[in-house]
Amino acid sequence: MPQPANNSQRFAFNRVLIGSFILYASAFAILLRNKGFDATGAVVVLIVFGIVFPLIAWIATRRAIPLSISVTPDKSQLIVLIGYIIVLSVYLVGGPQWIDQHLPSSWIDSARTRFFITLAKKLIVFVAIPFAIFRFGFGYRLRDFGIQAEGLRALRHSHLPVVVVVGGAFLAFQYFLSGGGAAFRHGQFSVNQLLIGLPICFIWLFVEAGLVEEFFFRALIQSHLAAAFKSEVSGTVLMSLIFGLAHAPGFIFRHAGEVEGLGSNPSALDAVAYSIVVLAISGVTFGVIWARTKNLFAVMLIHAAGDLLPNFTGFAKTWL
Repeated sequence: MPQPANNSQRFAFNRVLIGSFILYASAFAILLRNKGFDATGAVVVLIVFGIVFPLIAWIATRRAIPLSISVTPDKSQLIVLIGYIIVLSVYLVGGPQWIDQHLPSSWIDSARTRFFITLAKKLIVFVAIPFAIFRFGFGYRLRDFGIQAEGLRALRHSHLPVVVVVGGAFLAFQYFLSGGGAAFRHGQFSVNQLLIGLPICFIWLFVEAGLVEEFFFRALIQSHLAAAFKSEVSGTVLMSLIFGLAHAPGFIFRHAGEVEGLGSNPSALDAVAYSIVVLAISGVTFGVIWARTKNLFAVMLIHAAGDLLPNFTGFAKTWL
């Protein structure tokens, strides 16, 4: 009886997608009550990162051949994963700062040393621990996380267009339209800084942003959610929501909302709504690429390209 199963899968897919639209609209309506909320900026984020870039990613991956990975839709694994996400969200509220307080002050006072400390903390909680849980606890192989020799070969063939097209689109957007590219447009860097610093910064971001976020949110969370719901679209949507909601505790407890225009002490409802309306949208493009390639190296390269210009000023001040 294959047809009822297919209909059931379509219904489950529709429920997740339609539910996400309703959730987004509800969150947007909640934020409209906050005078500090930039509704126009949120609409721009929705159009650019929720529609345009995912569409570019989908077109660029039309001929991409996805890598073969094996993820078991097991209830116990999903429970462990959700539990770890909750623990991680609690840790992000004040855990990194607590660790810094117990490190030698000379380490924290050095901007260069702090770069490596921050990287180490991210690699441990976002990569090393979850990798160990699923590698040794559930028997997953490296290839099941999208880390394959075939992935490197695919970067020269069917996965090359998406890296070039989407990575290039991110760079163009950041340079011409984003505040992250203002320093470049105004010629604030020397030729030597650009020739030496840009490649090194890209390599740094390939690990610090690419590996950390893409391994955890795409190779781990999205893959398991897609397997559980038997839908890549559902996996992408739910992963994006989790990515956004993971930032909500920081808005509430660490006054991060002040940076985002929510005020120094936003309500829990505003923090959650903002996480859905603005931050969750930013994960959709990478979710599309992962769903259609299963190549961790590809999404890491694109992520590094997207973060390169906004992060280069701070990198240059520290290292160049």
